[in-house]
Amino acid sequence: MKPLEGTFAGYVDYDQGLVDRRIFSDPDIHRIEMERIFARAWLFMCHESQIPNKGDFFQTYMGENSVIVTRAADQSVQVLLNHCMHRGNTVCKADSGTVSSFMCSYHGWTYDLTGKLVGVPGFKNIYDRQLDKDKWGLRKAAHVESYRGFVFATLDPEAPSLREFLGAPGVHMIDTLANFGDMEVIPGIIKHRLQCNWKSAMENDQDYYHVGISHASLFDSIGEAMDDVNQGYWEDQDGEIIRGEYGHVADTIPEHNHANVFPHMCMFTNLLQAVVIRHPRGPMETEQWYFSFVDKNASEEERRAILQRNIMRLGPGGVIEQDDGENWELSTKGAAAPAMRNVPVNYQMGVGNGELVQESELGFPVMKARRTNEEYARWQYRAWADWMDADSWQGLKANHAHPDHPEKLPTPFER
Repeated sequence: MKPLEGTFAGYVDYDQGLVDRRIFSDPDIHRIEMERIFARAWLFMCHESQIPNKGDFFQTYMGENSVIVTRAADQSVQVLLNHCMHRGNTVCKADSGTVSSFMCSYHGWTYDLTGKLVGVPGFKNIYDRQLDKDKWGLRKAAHVESYRGFVFATLDPEAPSLREFLGAPGVHMIDTLANFGDMEVIPGIIKHRLQCNWKSAMENDQDYYHVGISHASLFDSIGEAMDDVNQGYWEDQDGEIIRGEYGHVADTIPEHNHANVFPHMCMFTNLLQAVVIRHPRGPMETEQWYFSFVDKNASEEERRAILQRNIMRLGPGGVIEQDDGENWELSTKGAAAPAMRNVPVNYQMGVGNGELVQESELGFPVMKARRTNEEYARWQYRAWADWMDADSWQGLKANHAHPDHPEKLPTPFER
């Protein structure tokens, strides 16, 4: 096995559509992903509608780090690492709620809504006032920004602004969902765990090749026929693939539109009106969270209908998620099988068949290609290698692949 550090372009052959299977199961690769992707990227935290008032909080994750998103007294949004600075115990165990402070259940250290250490039992009599409370507040995200109500944070002080990270394609993706109305999250996040690598779930969002095969029972039940003489995929429908910097991808077919903000966010900008977040739980486990969105002026009946529809389709027992989850789990197991580790994963569908359109109606370059195409996956894994090989944001910005500069390619696949 070749060295891990600084060689990840060799795991992805964009031109040939081949990806090293080990990236889906290797624990050392996963560890570096947590450091170079999830500790560096802007990650979706929550929607502002979930924390509208002072003291409101929502607990989530940045990679494998538990964090608390709070609304402080000055109405600012804070993202705090959910670990007491004394012994590392969790200071917030609830998923969401309203509080005035967070107290560790171990020794009682107490923090305000900005993470400042405000209470220490025995501060006078045991510590003799020698503890510098200003230095022992909760650790925070390096930057927190919001766009159209979607709150993002990054742990990297050198990260660019959120708008620069999203780029025009990423902004377009969020706008598409936000433009449904004055959106807010319906209470009740759908959560479940799968025994799969987070990337297996990520790449599936743009995969139209699997739809008629994996979800055949769904189409049979609603009586919808597929194209190409019912062979189970959309074969003759052209479309446009949006390729954003840093791995963002989407398609431009409104009724089926899915949009990915790399590395862990997918927006269903269709009738589902949902956002899914993939939280890694090791190289072979992923926790999925589905947020259901609705116009804040919608009736209770409309809210119940949207939430029920998403549970029926996207929940752990949903008609879509059961099919997908089984495929992702078995694919991840296959990636870890000893006899398969040196066999590359095939993403060759549509290699060389797309046309780069520099001036599209959207105002940024798009790839014109047949809708059933694996360019979305090739682009995401090409970006994945850029993230993994860069040792800083400065290096990533200087050397990552650009949608309108196809000559910037990773080095050839090594196997």
